[in-house]
Amino acid sequence: MSNGTPLIRKLVIVGVGLIGGSLALALRRAGAVSEIIGVGRSKVNLNKAIEAGAIDRVSSDLIDVAQDVDMIVLATPVNTINLYLHELSARPPKDVIITDVGSVKQDIMLTARQCLNEQYRNFVPGHPIAGRERPGIDAASPGLFENHSVVLTPDEGTDSRAIDLVRKMWLVTGASIILMDQQEHDAVLSLTSHLPHVLAYVMMNYLANDANAERCYQMTAGGFYDFTRTASSDPEMWKDISIMNRDNLMKDIRQFQVRLEDIAMMIQNSDDASLERLFQDARQARSLVMEKRNPGE
Repeated sequence: MSNGTPLIRKLVIVGVGLIGGSLALALRRAGAVSEIIGVGRSKVNLNKAIEAGAIDRVSSDLIDVAQDVDMIVLATPVNTINLYLHELSARPPKDVIITDVGSVKQDIMLTARQCLNEQYRNFVPGHPIAGRERPGIDAASPGLFENHSVVLTPDEGTDSRAIDLVRKMWLVTGASIILMDQQEHDAVLSLTSHLPHVLAYVMMNYLANDANAERCYQMTAGGFYDFTRTASSDPEMWKDISIMNRDNLMKDIRQFQVRLEDIAMMIQNSDDASLERLFQDARQARSLVMEKRNPGE
């Protein structure tokens, strides 16, 4: 950083997997942090993170190590983020900035508010819109966030200094920042991420239970791979995300079911004009998405 002074003196990353490990590697490459301490439940993964140069040392006691750092990043699956927030409730670290990477914000923010008490002002909810299906430090890359967006959803009372430091941290990785309301975030992510994951899982489950499944496996190609790619993601993580954002996800599932029924009627009635018009509209929408997408994706 400027004048050789790092942006962050001591950083704790809880969960040094794909996201946490990539963040550590990106900050290390930029010279933005003096020391990175890894916290997690897998000693094997933490040792790999040290070997990869992502972290300097490990700690098994988040409460103890949290008291003398600048920032804590909770980079675990969403349900585990809440568990660590409950752990911090025993002794919320004073004046330490805490942020997370969870793809559901309202549930996590409610837990943080309950657990951190007056230190909640230093909690900056975050969500990097980047990832891969392969988890763990082995899949981590310092360039994972380049040309991608990171959403921050602070409350009105969130400390401006905390927001600024978290924003600068993500900018160092090559990401851009979007400030968004927590409710809007969860509604948008339900439609753009959570529902597509559910559909991919359902499609693979549907195919696997078909009488001709073995023959179908032999007849798949690029379109099928693209549509079902996200079914390779961690089932436990996506189970938790689906339940934590269930209100938005249920609304989208119900509306999607109605749309499927509309298309089924078009096919049943041989309504070629309506069907082609729907496909044309969808094709144009897809082109617009591709124009606006992050170039790093």
